[in-house]
Amino acid sequence: MKINDKNKLFKYMFLYRSFLFKFTKFETNSKDIELLKILELLNIKSRYKRIYTTINEICDYIDNYYNGENICNFKNNKCICHRTKKLDYINGCCRKCFYISNNGCTTKNFACKMFNCKYVKDKYKVLEYKDINLLKVLTPFQRLTLKSDYFRTVEDVSMDLYVGPFISLFRIIYSNIKREIHFRRK
Repeated sequence: MKINDKNKLFKYMFLYRSFLFKFTKFETNSKDIELLKILELLNIKSRYKRIYTTINEICDYIDNYYNGENICNFKNNKCICHRTKKLDYINGCCRKCFYISNNGCTTKNFACKMFNCKYVKDKYKVLEYKDINLLKVLTPFQRLTLKSDYFRTVEDVSMDLYVGPFISLFRIIYSNIKREIHFRRK
């Protein structure tokens, strides 16, 4: 099926994601990189693999947008927010994450990448959800879950989006309780 109009694609995305198009290969003559990427994602027919690949692509998009920028203005492992408030926290908002290392995050997490405190928002033009068209490959519920699934690996987040709302809710709550218990023991 040939699709050359991005607006038409977005209008019927709910249909193109459905089982009705499970055996349809999407193509385009357009040179629009974003349209090509979205169609590439829609051509992944395994639901879990499409979710996983979409999250990775979105995280890469965010990383490229902020490439070379130290938007949190880290100095001596303290972000601008915690230096301004004279807090002793290191690693900023990532301080309660299992996946933080000396070289930054060891996983890709959309919610974490999209979180920006007021200090960052005042200084930089930050990405908004509406700026990332790749999100439209996911269902509205998946987008909602993705926005609030902090401090988790890309595999865990992908599984949350794959299993659906009820099971993912329990998985997220369990993960948050486990993290809180771990950091309270320290």
